[in-house]
Amino acid sequence: MSTYETAKDQFIDVKGVKYAYRYFGASTGTTLVFNVHFRGTSDHWDPDLINPIASTRPVLLIDNSGVGRSGGEIPDSFTGWAQNIVDVIEALNIKEVDVLGFSMGGFVAQLIALNCPHLVRKLILAGTGPSAGPGVQGGKPEYFGLLAAAATEEEYHNGFLKTFYSLSDKKQSLGELWWKRMTSARPNRVDYVGPEGTQRQIAAVMKWAGGEFREEGSYDRLDQIKIPVLIANGSNDVLVPTENSWILWKRLVNAEAHLHLFPDSGHGFLNEYADIFSKEIITFLDA
Repeated sequence: MSTYETAKDQFIDVKGVKYAYRYFGASTGTTLVFNVHFRGTSDHWDPDLINPIASTRPVLLIDNSGVGRSGGEIPDSFTGWAQNIVDVIEALNIKEVDVLGFSMGGFVAQLIALNCPHLVRKLILAGTGPSAGPGVQGGKPEYFGLLAAAATEEEYHNGFLKTFYSLSDKKQSLGELWWKRMTSARPNRVDYVGPEGTQRQIAAVMKWAGGEFREEGSYDRLDQIKIPVLIANGSNDVLVPTENSWILWKRLVNAEAHLHLFPDSGHGFLNEYADIFSKEIITFLDA
């Protein structure tokens, strides 16, 4: 069985765009599709989170258009992001999936579930929230700015550790361990999304968070989701405020929605608590 470290890069042409993906793990079970965070690629997941899950079911990682090893242009709306992921899933002839979205990937995951309900069996929303609506809070701009402006390896390292982990010595040490796991897991890794693509990602975020394009969002439609949903976050997320996970849970009135807040942690809770969270994901998907 392939692992995160050994899975081969594969490619598929869909609507004239060459997409990179990795499809690995167990040979039976419902495929779990992962959607990555702001500026991330398939090379920016934690193997300690991915591998326990992959040992129980197939895992699919997709670089969206313009991201990582994929061709094309980065969409400037999350409706476009979601449709690209659906197009690749369908091109691979996969009839039903579970979907996980982390951070910005959680915005994408919500729209996949909303726009293609026939495709999604269960949904996992990690460190994310609904689009603009009453009570939804924006993250601290200075933290988002650290990630948006990073251009060197040192700036990426400092930006992600300061925004994903609390600033105590203990938590920063855990962040260093995660960084080493992630950056040493695979050879020939690609870089984070570059400046031009980052601006297109920011445009999508602004549409999601600004409230001027409600039809591009999820807030007014969350009652349409009627499948089991697992929502998780750290207790003090400075990028996507933890309160938004609570609002997301309350808005999912027709779903079987579960909410888990991990103690003394932030946006990077899924890496800090990789062992616990991966087991929780498996239990949720198997239930």
